[in-house]
Amino acid sequence: MGESIARQVHASGRDPVVVARQLIDQLAAPDLRIAFVFADRRLDPATLAATQRVLGAPVVGCSTLGVIGGGATDGEPAAVALGLYGDWLRVGVGVASELSKAALGRSHDAVHQAAAQLGTTAGALDQGRHIAITMADGRCHHEEAFCIGSAAAAPKIRFVGGTASADLEGDDPTFVWTGGEARSDAAVVVVLDSEQPFHAVTSAHLVPTELRTVVTAASGRVVDELDGRPAGPRLRQLIAGLGDQLDEPRPAHALARYIDGVPYVRSIYRIDGPRLILASAVETGHVLRVMRPGDLVATTRRDLAAAAERVGGTMAAFLAFSCTGRHTEAAMRGNAADLVSAYAAYPTIGFQTLSEQSGMLLVNHTLTGLAIGARRS
Repeated sequence: MGESIARQVHASGRDPVVVARQLIDQLAAPDLRIAFVFADRRLDPATLAATQRVLGAPVVGCSTLGVIGGGATDGEPAAVALGLYGDWLRVGVGVASELSKAALGRSHDAVHQAAAQLGTTAGALDQGRHIAITMADGRCHHEEAFCIGSAAAAPKIRFVGGTASADLEGDDPTFVWTGGEARSDAAVVVVLDSEQPFHAVTSAHLVPTELRTVVTAASGRVVDELDGRPAGPRLRQLIAGLGDQLDEPRPAHALARYIDGVPYVRSIYRIDGPRLILASAVETGHVLRVMRPGDLVATTRRDLAAAAERVGGTMAAFLAFSCTGRHTEAAMRGNAADLVSAYAAYPTIGFQTLSEQSGMLLVNHTLTGLAIGARRS
């Protein structure tokens, strides 16, 4: 590998065995420390997970509606991977299984597992050397508890990540993988101990308005009423009051619950007559702020440029967790190619998420990620 510390690779096709072999051939090296592998949900997750048995180094990742990086595939299912190489890096991996039984405790334990593999404790992790990367089953319904439990276990360091994705209105399962196995109802915590500069990125382009609304009937991701009225018509009324145009059936506007001045954004996946289908759950009684779309592409470019400067001016790699809502909005506004270009300006590998982790927060419509600085000569 010489002086290279990161390698971005890509493979596509309908045969998961062939795709996995292409990834292995491109990633394999004696100094591989970890590989992040993200694959189209149409590819068999067990086959992608099994690449660890050949590569030897930890392989972590998940299934997704869409990968980021690697270029066009002419509609073929694709997988992408980021390999990190060299003695500058040590890696600890923890698994939170069966989140439905005890998400807070199991996510907490996963961080302690990862820290123990580094020969330390979660409480001793140092923000100058360590960062946590997370991936969770996007259909486990315990993603928010996972974010809280994991970040609370190591409050001195940053946590960024995302959840595996599939069509919210379908019933396809989502998977994470580690240890050579694909898992549902689970999450993975990776703690990196890095001698290279790194920076945790959280990029959100939504702009808060002064409008607030109360959830008066909801179940999980489905909101039936806002302010005691059918949710769909009430949202239209609120947006009209701003003088904005509401995109339907998939709005670019969003809702957010503010806690201590920080927004927990919830993308509106679809307006279904009188109901709203959200990307993440809310509860009856929550007070939500209406969020209007800002400049997605310009904000992304600005925040990635700032991240590059934070790691010394040049990135060796950018690991991206980008909400599906961002990509849908870009397609609706005709600037999907510009968003792709913004990512492609850096050595980016990642996937489209159902929701994102930023510290203890579970959010939507956000880009989170990790920028790693290039090796200095």
